[in-house]
Amino acid sequence: MAPDRDAAFHDTARRMRDLVEPLAAAVYFAPEAQQRYEALGLNYVEGYFGNRSACLGTVPWRVVSGAFGAFKPAVVERAMAGVRDKTEPQALLDARLAGAREQIVRMAGEPTDDYLVAADLLLEASDGLDGSGRALYSALAGLPVPGHDDPAGRLWRAADLVREHRGDGHIAAWLPHFDSTEITVLTEPWWGIEPGSYAWTRGWDTDDIAAARARLVDRALLDDDAGITAAGRALREQVEDTTDLAAREVIVRLGDRIDELFALLAPLSKAMVGPDGYPDDRSRLL
Repeated sequence: MAPDRDAAFHDTARRMRDLVEPLAAAVYFAPEAQQRYEALGLNYVEGYFGNRSACLGTVPWRVVSGAFGAFKPAVVERAMAGVRDKTEPQALLDARLAGAREQIVRMAGEPTDDYLVAADLLLEASDGLDGSGRALYSALAGLPVPGHDDPAGRLWRAADLVREHRGDGHIAAWLPHFDSTEITVLTEPWWGIEPGSYAWTRGWDTDDIAAARARLVDRALLDDDAGITAAGRALREQVEDTTDLAAREVIVRLGDRIDELFALLAPLSKAMVGPDGYPDDRSRLL
């Protein structure tokens, strides 16, 4: 670690990440949303790429691939071809919001005032942030925010804005060091999960993974047993530190209310982890 690293800041940034992630991303595992995508004629993969990219509007598949990062382009191309043949972005945006709203109520309970207080704090932290280089955050920021009469929808949209803001910064942080396959392959031992299990969710096949692993071994970032080396761990941690720094403005805006936000989010975030919700197994993440 760099001697001038602000450990307290990075701990706070990662606490924000860990609390927001289940609230925002559980929708990708929500049967309430998936049933709506199926009604539009989409399979699971089409539903995932279609609903997450719907905020971008009707764009070429290459734009979706570039905005998401880390997914095998051929997988994105096939999925988006199916999406374009079957539906349009507004229908997916409507299905996504309705599914997220219903899932939150099912898993976290009927909305209370805490939903709105947490949502408004997240929106205060994310509204009008610099969108430079942040395709998904910028696209989401152009969508209407559900009102106070829709607490679950408002909370989810607020969490999604913060999540995608960090995600855009994360892609920018790893691009100088890795290609799309390498970052997923190196992240597996950094997380401590089965080699290949996470890369598979990004569409990479056995040959793709083996080639990326060989490149990482050549750079002494992985060893011959696919274990992460000290140099690999340091570089992967550097990427996460850089991602934290790219999300600094979110933390700064909250100031001394950040502990209040964390206290509100903690039980809600915990409730979103479980069956038909956010997985507790990282190898299943999208």
